[in-house]
Amino acid sequence: MPRNTNRQGNHPDPDRHAADIAQSVEVAWNKSNHSGRRDVALSVVSALALLNQRDANTADLAEQLRAQSAEEVARTLREIYTAVINSRPDLTHLVFPLMQWVFNDPEPALKRAAKQVADAALHARQLDLTGTERRYDTDLLGVVLTLLKSDSAGKANAQIYTPVPLADMMARMTPPEEHSSVCDPAVGTGGLLRAAAQAMRELDRDPTTVTWYGADVDDLAVAACAVNSLIWGLGPRIVLCVANTLSEGDWARRAEAQRAEVLQVSERIRHHKLMIHAVRTAQQLTDLTTDKRHDGQ
Repeated sequence: MPRNTNRQGNHPDPDRHAADIAQSVEVAWNKSNHSGRRDVALSVVSALALLNQRDANTADLAEQLRAQSAEEVARTLREIYTAVINSRPDLTHLVFPLMQWVFNDPEPALKRAAKQVADAALHARQLDLTGTERRYDTDLLGVVLTLLKSDSAGKANAQIYTPVPLADMMARMTPPEEHSSVCDPAVGTGGLLRAAAQAMRELDRDPTTVTWYGADVDDLAVAACAVNSLIWGLGPRIVLCVANTLSEGDWARRAEAQRAEVLQVSERIRHHKLMIHAVRTAQQLTDLTTDKRHDGQ
């Protein structure tokens, strides 16, 4: 459980590195003339954050991605989010605001804009942050979303939902026990959840045993929090929803109901796919047997 905290590279401070990446992304996105679609820019960074670095003996992953065309980048994003849907169906409805654009046959200009964002993030060495254990130490998606919503690149450090040092200090004061639940009714992109998980790891506790609850009024923030739960290894018990918790006191129960419904639908789809596969296999065997009989006549 304990992790090696020695860091290498040009950005020894993960928070500073996150801010640099966010600023590069913000500049690239604003140049694309699609500044109103911050979901796309955040979607690109989120998808890249779900990638792991390849073995050092293989070709550099960042170079491979930068060599892709705009169409290839869009296809890579679809593959990444498809993998999320298949592996974590309980998060599908939460991540949907981030991934819907890439499945809706985006126009070429939007694909080119996404490619520009990917190149900017990769040039800022995002994979050196999110593709390594340094990802546990900061909230890149929170910084990116904050900056995309702000008027000035200089506000990147000032508008993070909860400053990382403060979140870490609060989490160490009351670190969660294993098999407990943690609730943040103003979760944002999950900064307090990250800090709580890190505080647990420092005590050799397993954060994947915890049930993590959170809500926020911003659907993109909740989507980013869902992605962050994967990046930070929070485990399978993620219960989030879009809600104003000041006016909806029973939001956690609604979040649980939504999660249960999505899992039920996913299981039905999986069952139907298995049935279709079985029918097709039986049909192929029938056709093969029929062909052999005809050949023998």
